[in-house]
Amino acid sequence: MKRTSLAILFAVFFLSLGFPARSQERFNFSFETPIARPWYRLGDSTVFTTVIDHDVYYKGKGSLRVESLKKSNGFGGVMMGLPSNLKGDSIRLSVMIKRENVTASSVVNVMLRIDPEIFFDNMAKREVRGTKDWENFTVTAKLNPDKTEGISLAFFLSGEGKVWFDDVIVTVDGKDITKETGKFVPFAEKDPVESGITDFNNSPEIDQRLVDLGRIWGFLKYRHPAVAQGKLDWDQYLFKSIHAVITAQDNQTVEAYYATLLDSLGTTQDYPKAKMEHMIYEVDYSWIDKLSFKKDLKDKLKRIRYTNFDKHHYFSFANGIGNVLFQNEKKYDNIQSADAGFRLLTLFRFWNMVEYFSPNKDLTEPNWNEVLKISVPEMILSRDDKSYGLAVLKMLSRVKDAHTGLWSRPKALQSYYGTYHLPAQIRIVEGKAVVTKLLAVNDGVNVLQVGDVLMGKENKKIGEIKDSVWTYIATPNEAVTNREFAVRLRMSNSDLVPIKLIRNGREMEVNVPAVPLNQFRAPETDTVAYKMLDNNILYIKHSLLTSKMLEENMDEWSKIKGVVIDNRNYPRDFLVFKLGALLLPKPTDFVRFTNTNLSQPGTFIMSPALQVGKETNDYYKGKIAVLVNEDTQSSAEYHVMAYQTSPNVKVFGSQTAGADGNVSYIDLPGNLKTSITGLGVYYPDQSKTQRVGIKIDHLVSPTIKGIKAGQDEVLNAALEYLNK
Repeated sequence: MKRTSLAILFAVFFLSLGFPARSQERFNFSFETPIARPWYRLGDSTVFTTVIDHDVYYKGKGSLRVESLKKSNGFGGVMMGLPSNLKGDSIRLSVMIKRENVTASSVVNVMLRIDPEIFFDNMAKREVRGTKDWENFTVTAKLNPDKTEGISLAFFLSGEGKVWFDDVIVTVDGKDITKETGKFVPFAEKDPVESGITDFNNSPEIDQRLVDLGRIWGFLKYRHPAVAQGKLDWDQYLFKSIHAVITAQDNQTVEAYYATLLDSLGTTQDYPKAKMEHMIYEVDYSWIDKLSFKKDLKDKLKRIRYTNFDKHHYFSFANGIGNVLFQNEKKYDNIQSADAGFRLLTLFRFWNMVEYFSPNKDLTEPNWNEVLKISVPEMILSRDDKSYGLAVLKMLSRVKDAHTGLWSRPKALQSYYGTYHLPAQIRIVEGKAVVTKLLAVNDGVNVLQVGDVLMGKENKKIGEIKDSVWTYIATPNEAVTNREFAVRLRMSNSDLVPIKLIRNGREMEVNVPAVPLNQFRAPETDTVAYKMLDNNILYIKHSLLTSKMLEENMDEWSKIKGVVIDNRNYPRDFLVFKLGALLLPKPTDFVRFTNTNLSQPGTFIMSPALQVGKETNDYYKGKIAVLVNEDTQSSAEYHVMAYQTSPNVKVFGSQTAGADGNVSYIDLPGNLKTSITGLGVYYPDQSKTQRVGIKIDHLVSPTIKGIKAGQDEVLNAALEYLNK
C-alpha cells in the first residue's frame, strides 16, 4: 500500500498545519456525535462514505464507519489535530477496529504524525484487512515538545471495504489527555486575547514611527542574541513598543525608548560580516542609516547585523532541503476579534518573515519596503473583523506568490468568499469566463451548459467583479490571476444566482440554483493513472502515477511509440529522480536553488546545479509530450523541469503557476494560516521560474470552440506531434 500511504503523507502534511488546539471535551473520541471540528473528513467523498454509525459500535452509542462505494485506489476517513504543546515523554494512540471485506489490495490505516518530521506511522505495514470483529490497535511515539509544531491523528480506509473505529484513547505517559489537564501547557497564560492596544488615530508621523518599529522589532527578533534564545516574549515587547511610540510626545522620546530597549537586551560584540560566495542578493540594512536617530543608537543596531547563531528560537531550516521552518510563533487561537495591537503584530510578523526569508522578495508588487508603508495605516484603520480580514488578504496578495494565500477561512470573511457554489467549473478562456464542466445537481437538471460564456453575475459585469477582487487574490502572473478569478466567479452568497450569458451566439439570462458549501462535492475525476491511446501511445496522468506503477510496467512501456505525461495536476508521488532517470542517458543539470542561512538571513546564495539521470543505455528513446497549464504548480513544475532535460521531451500548453520551491508555513494571530515559497528555483542557466513559470516548447491554449466540442486541444496538439 505504498502508493496510498504517500498520497496520505501529502494530504496530512498540509492539513495538519491548519488545526487549532481544542478543549478536551470537544475531542469526540467516542464518535457518538456528528463529525464536526476538530474532526475533518479526508479523501474522495464521491467514493467513500464517512458517517457516525449508531447501529454498530464497540462502546457507548456510536462508532465511525468508513465504507467504499465503488472500486477505487483512493482513501476516505477523518483526521484531527491535537494540541502541539503536550507535555511528557511518550504518546500512545489506541483504537478499536472492526472491518468487513477489506480487499487484499486495501488496508485500514490508523495514523499518528508529529511534525516537523519527528514521527510518522499510519499502520500501512501491519496490513490490516479482511473481515474481523472488534480488535484493539495502538501506535506509540516519543514526544519532543521543544521541536513539535503539530500533532495529528487520522483514521481512514485505503482501497475497498468497510471499517468501523471506536473507543479512541490518547494517553501521555499513561494518562488519558481528556482527563489530565496537567498534560497541557495552560494556553490562557501564554496566549492573551487582548494586546492592550486599543484603536487609535493615526497620522503621517504616527504611521512612520510604526513603520520604523516594524523594521526594528523584526530586525531584533532575527538578529539579537537575547531574542534568539527564546526566553523573551517578543510579541509582548512589540505591544509595549507600540504603546511607547504612539504615545510619545516627540521623536526624541521615541529614540530614548529604543535606547532603553537595546540596553535592556544587553550589550553585544560587533560581529564581523561573513564572506559568502555565489550571492544572488544581499540583505539590505541601509534603512538603519535612514532612521531619524542619533549615530550612537544606529551604531548599536549595526553591531548586531551579522550575528552568528548555532540555532534560533524562531526559525530553522529543513534538513536536506533548506527552506525556512518558522517555529515557536504564538497562534493566539482564542482571540475573537483582533485589536489594533494584534493587527499590527500580524503585519510586522509576516512582513519580516518575507523580508528575511523569501527568496523572491525582489518580485513583490509594490516594492516590499513600500508594502510596509502602505499596510501600516490599512491595519490601523481595519477596525472591524471583515475589514481586517480583507486587509490581511491585501497584504498577502502583494507578495505575488501563488503559494501565498489565506488558507484558513475566518468567519468574518464568509460573505467575501461566498457560502454557495455554482454547479459548474469555470475557466478563463480566450479572455472570457467559460463554463468548462457541469457538476451534478439534486434534481438532475443543470441550467448551465458547457461552452456558456458568462457576461454578468448578480447584476455586475464580469469585468466589474474582477476589479472588485483583484487586490485580494494572488496575481503572480496572468495564468494564476485567471485561475483564482474563475474560482471567485463560482462562489455566491445566494442559493439562486442570476447570470447573464451568451449561448450559441445568443444573449440570455438564467437563474442558477447554487449548492451550499457544506453540501458541495467536487466533481469526479479520472481514476485511471495510465492508458493506451491509438497508435501505441501511452497516456499518463501524473496525479495518479506512483513509483510502484513505474516498477511494474517499465519493461512494457519501453516498447511504446510515444508518451504523454499530463502534468495539469499535482503529482501524487515524488518521481523526479525515478521517472527522470528513465528518460536520460547520463546525469544532466536541471535546477538550481537559492536559500538563506542562520548567519545572514535575507542574503541568498545560488546553489550548484542539481542533476537528474544516470549513465545508462537503457533509457526510453521515444518521443515524450508533457502537458501543462495554470494548474501546474510547485512540485508539478519541478517535475517538468526534470523531464524536459531529455532531448526527446517537448512541453505543450500554457503558462504555469510560477510557484516552484518548497513551501514554508506561517502562523498569524487568530489562527490565520498562510505560507510563502521557501526556496528560489532557477534553471541551470539561472533563469527564473518564480512568477514566470516553466519553459514551454509549444504554446497551446484551449478555445471556446474546442470546449464546446468536448476537445482537449492541448492533448490533441501533443498527439499530433507524437504521431508525426
